[in-house]
Amino acid sequence: MKFYKAIVALTIKKKDSQSLVWFNKECHLKFESGQLFVLYFGVSPIYEQSFTYLGHEFEVSSVKQFKSAVPPIGKEGIQILDADNAVQKLDLKPEQLNCILNNLNTNSKTKFASIIGGVAKKRSYSLAVFDTENSQFLTKEVGLFLCDFIEDHFYGFDLSKREFLKIDSQLKTLWVMSDGKTGLLAQRPKKYLNTVIVFIGPENEERNIVDGRAKYTCSGGKLYGLNDADGSVVWQIDMPNSMDGYELVGDILYAVSLNEIFLINPETGEIKQTLDTKTSTPFNRDLKPTITIDDKFIYYTQYDDAVILAYDVNTLEQVRRIDMPEGYYPKEHNFRDTTTGKQYFTIHNKTQYVAQWPVLEIDPNDLDSPVEFEKEPEMVAEFQPSAENKEELEFVIRMKTNSLDDALRFGEIYTRDYAQWHSYNYMGMSFADRKPAENFNGIIRFVYSGCDKSADVVNEHLHIMEKRFDKWIEKEGFFSCTNKKQPTQLIAEYVE
Repeated sequence: MKFYKAIVALTIKKKDSQSLVWFNKECHLKFESGQLFVLYFGVSPIYEQSFTYLGHEFEVSSVKQFKSAVPPIGKEGIQILDADNAVQKLDLKPEQLNCILNNLNTNSKTKFASIIGGVAKKRSYSLAVFDTENSQFLTKEVGLFLCDFIEDHFYGFDLSKREFLKIDSQLKTLWVMSDGKTGLLAQRPKKYLNTVIVFIGPENEERNIVDGRAKYTCSGGKLYGLNDADGSVVWQIDMPNSMDGYELVGDILYAVSLNEIFLINPETGEIKQTLDTKTSTPFNRDLKPTITIDDKFIYYTQYDDAVILAYDVNTLEQVRRIDMPEGYYPKEHNFRDTTTGKQYFTIHNKTQYVAQWPVLEIDPNDLDSPVEFEKEPEMVAEFQPSAENKEELEFVIRMKTNSLDDALRFGEIYTRDYAQWHSYNYMGMSFADRKPAENFNGIIRFVYSGCDKSADVVNEHLHIMEKRFDKWIEKEGFFSCTNKKQPTQLIAEYVE
């Protein structure tokens, strides 16, 4: 099992599959049958025309096509790309975007759905459907809508009215379900044959601060099986401890509530079996347990206990307890690579200010392998006297690797992490009891050597790295300790 901490390159077309999905503050990508639905939030973090991501090599041509389709810096929007080029573009401001919805379990691969804001009027949200076959773009104002796009239909929960609805791809409401006691929220729906499955709840919740920590608790709610034709209730299950999530795999609905995993018949609502994970109750249920199922195992994550439990999907026996390294906590499942079968989980890293969300790769065919970190480049990091003023210090990071990709990925992590550690900030913000160095002059110097590419190529990429650092500093607000009006600066150099 391997931790991948330095992730800069995003998911494009992989040589052996199109299954990878990755989410990032700057970009949001989804594959749909050979098409890539791309949301841009500013500057693309792609550095090279070819790269390795989570151990997979990506096609040079795919990346070139992606790079050529990226809008210039400062331009944002939504694009739909096919395997060769950008075929459509919607000019939507980034603040209008709420999320993209997968078009699940459908024969039609031409429709893409999203939730966007500010179309009907300010501070409003709308469903949006874009059909690549006929270039049709439809919108309809809704409340804050929690939904999925399944078989060319929206199924979701209108927060303002507390109603669960079915809406077709022409944005016509087909039915509305409300029992008068509907909970505060709803979870993402699933569909089994002619039954729509959704948990509506919790019915009660409480948020407060305990010993300086955020605490969230909740209870109540119902798991429903609804008739897809008219929204009538086929079955329902009361969940006194509320529900943390559920997955539909074949003929079994797997549901998790605190330390219990329920195996449910999705057609009748019968609870067939219950597993007790014997884990602790979450202090903050925002960091709730999760489950993921493949053809071999049920994976259960528990944040507070810093553990992932694996159960045999047939015998339901626990076969592996995967304890996280100190300072790391499992957050949720990210995706499964359908080519290799490997599972990827998002992990919370509390040991660094940046790179706080690495991924853990788990191979179901090698479940007993130890947890290890991705190998990092050779590096030395230390304070050195400034050439301009010996009384002041700059922080120097020397990194040696033949891989430019590794240098850029890990270089971004360490230049930013040390910048936070040693810089002054006006808010008095600290992280893990770190304190700024009083004589730090605000210079982070990144000295790179050993690359197998030409100096011109390396320097071009290091220049981009400096620009990305400047944008990050502008957002974060870190300054020199000797001149509190001077933002912390990155100087990236290549030494042959």
